[in-house]
Amino acid sequence: MKDALNYWILKPVGLSRGRGISLINKLEDVVFSEPIVLQKYIMNPLLVDGYKFDMRIYVLVTSMNPLEAFIYKEGFARLST
Repeated sequence: MKDALNYWILKPVGLSRGRGISLINKLEDVVFSEPIVLQKYIMNPLLVDGYKFDMRIYVLVTSMNPLEAFIYKEGFARLST
């Protein structure tokens, strides 16, 4: 990917195994008519002993104008093997 700093991973809510996932490079391309998960693409992720891991903090956005968001106190961690 040429300019990975501007790539985002767009995932539909409720699907699994990679179905419906797409990459975008402009946030203006996001359509907010359906629930989605939006993640920033990281070109060179940190590794633990050579393995990828996830540390997630969830934020619920209930309104864009005015912006209203709630950050959950508990997060999620996952190690791959």
